[in-house]
Amino acid sequence: MKTLLLLVTVTLLSVNTFAEGYIASDDTSKNLVQKVKLQFKVAEGTTQFYAYNYRGALNTFREVLAIDEQNAGANFGIAQCQYALGKMKLAKEYADKAYASDANVDKSVLLLLGNIEHRLSNLDKAIGYFEGYKTSLKGNEKRIAESEVDLFIAQCNYAKQEMKSPKDVVVKNLGDKINSSTPEFAPCISPDGKTLLFTSRRSDTKGGQVDKNFDFQYYTDVYASELDSVTGEWSKGKNVGGKINTEFHDGALGFTPNGSMLIYRNIMKVTGSGDIYVSKKSKSGRWGNPKPLLEKEDKKISKKINSSYFESSASMTADGKAIYFVSERPGGLGRADIYEVLKTGSGWGEPRNIGPMINTGNDEKCVFISLDGSKLYFSSNGYKNSLGSYDIYMSQKTEEGTWSEAVNLGYPINTVKEEKTVSVSPDGNTLYISAYYDKDNLGSADIFTIDISKLK
Repeated sequence: MKTLLLLVTVTLLSVNTFAEGYIASDDTSKNLVQKVKLQFKVAEGTTQFYAYNYRGALNTFREVLAIDEQNAGANFGIAQCQYALGKMKLAKEYADKAYASDANVDKSVLLLLGNIEHRLSNLDKAIGYFEGYKTSLKGNEKRIAESEVDLFIAQCNYAKQEMKSPKDVVVKNLGDKINSSTPEFAPCISPDGKTLLFTSRRSDTKGGQVDKNFDFQYYTDVYASELDSVTGEWSKGKNVGGKINTEFHDGALGFTPNGSMLIYRNIMKVTGSGDIYVSKKSKSGRWGNPKPLLEKEDKKISKKINSSYFESSASMTADGKAIYFVSERPGGLGRADIYEVLKTGSGWGEPRNIGPMINTGNDEKCVFISLDGSKLYFSSNGYKNSLGSYDIYMSQKTEEGTWSEAVNLGYPINTVKEEKTVSVSPDGNTLYISAYYDKDNLGSADIFTIDISKLK
């Protein structure tokens, strides 16, 4: 026992590089020290993974595999990282290795395998893994519910059904003038249809820094493109710069009726977890210094829209009388819900959760209201009638002023991957959507247009 404690202590205190020699002379001690070192490295990589430092975790797990390529813990860790980075084929390769080496490598290995096969459209395989995971938790109803495995099974079955009957739509990648190898998302089309705003995480982001407090990718910035009235083509997207983008997170959300820009901001020591701002364009064409939404009109309501919690999306009707936004504030139905603020005769009413016809026990992330206020488009990962992950839904306002049951826009608008951000052209015939479609994809989430003029 004393020998073992001494070996562990020396391992913890050793300043040698990871792959250098061993401190004991006999083979048994060597193997023991090596095993302990590998365990510490796997634990280090796991800590990095849960801190969203996926690339750092990958490097750590690869150090383990350089010595022990069958190490189940390191293979499982790499599978988790690749899944989080959206690289499903690599995630499957390493998850299969981990499971083959040790079927008990982690209690959630079958859940991970199911999610990977789901994202790869191998739906029957996914259901098999999900059912296996449920069996492994037999009797532990609380954990089964927390894992949402029943929701995933329902989504797989819905995807099988929807993919047999594709909707009559035309999907087009906007190309390399808008998209790059980095993520592009949150497309916003101006009321006149001539300006496209979007958000990206490129190296030319203002300040050029990465978010070390979250996922170690570049901070987000707002980019803009103008429509050529002659060719009908979009110009090369450019960083808006100026007063819009900061050295932290900035994102495009949409336009107000007067053409002002709605912006998401998350600035260290300035905003909460994320707030909604608005910037007015001057006659010279420059965007003014962004201010919190409604701050000039109603400071009290402005502070109730922008809470100390995460506000991530906002959209306004053409008459300026209704604002819809997403917030993670307490008291909702799930983690993030959609709220509305309606204009009254004397100002603005209190923010109100729009209720269970739209919001679920999970996340509603993006919201877009049609110009006439009759159609609400949003993304959610909480519905059983989903192809998987986040899908885009639409609800219509009834004559009584309530919202109808949300309808999934169907395949191929929604896929087994993530469709999270959307806006609609002024005429209602074109979706602008950020997605991971395979069609001419440049490497990550790209922005696509979808002609929905024939969609019933």
